Amino acid sequence: MDSNPEQRIKTRFKHEAPITLENFEIGELHRARMFDFSENGIYFESDYHIHPGTELYIGISNSPYAPEPDVYECYRAQIRWRKPLKKSSFYYGYGVKFLEMKPIDDDFNGKPELRKHPRKSCTVPIKYASNKVIQQGVIKNISLGGVFLKTDNGISIGQKLQLAIPVRKKGKVIQRVGKIVWVNRFGVGIEFQKPSRK
Repeated sequence: MDSNPEQRIKTRFKHEAPITLENFEIGELHRARMFDFSENGIYFESDYHIHPGTELYIGISNSPYAPEPDVYECYRAQIRWRKPLKKSSFYYGYGVKFLEMKPIDDDFNGKPELRKHPRKSCTVPIKYASNKVIQQGVIKNISLGGVFLKTDNGISIGQKLQLAIPVRKKGKVIQRVGKIVWVNRFGVGIEFQKPSRK
């Protein structure tokens, strides 16, 4: 059996996993789905229209590149091609080449960020409500668009939280609603939600 029927330079292997996309053009964090991978890139599908040549960070849940299962890894990558899809639940398919094969750690190893809003490292203990239960966690970085919350509590992607964030300099507490957009073994990425207009 031919293990490389498409005659690619690098053989592709099937591997389906949720991924997150991040750069200054498409915003903070958006979800997509990976369907296969090779030694130096992946194929994913998404509803977001991204131009070929765009550089971005790709976070992979259950990364096939990790030495053990269920590991979240993040890679710096470039969109090589895009095609419209007709028989998929997504609008577009993308071919991606990794610019670096070494995964970026949770602090991005000090590399320049492509976030829409720059984030600031911090250590701020907070309280948050999940399903009307008050929990505690620690914000490890924050931006205008969201926070990374270190927590041991079992919360999942898509869940909404009420956050009470203390502002030490002003001596007050800011109330925000956030949605969990990614999860790894250290905590959760939370995107702030815009207040609903009444």
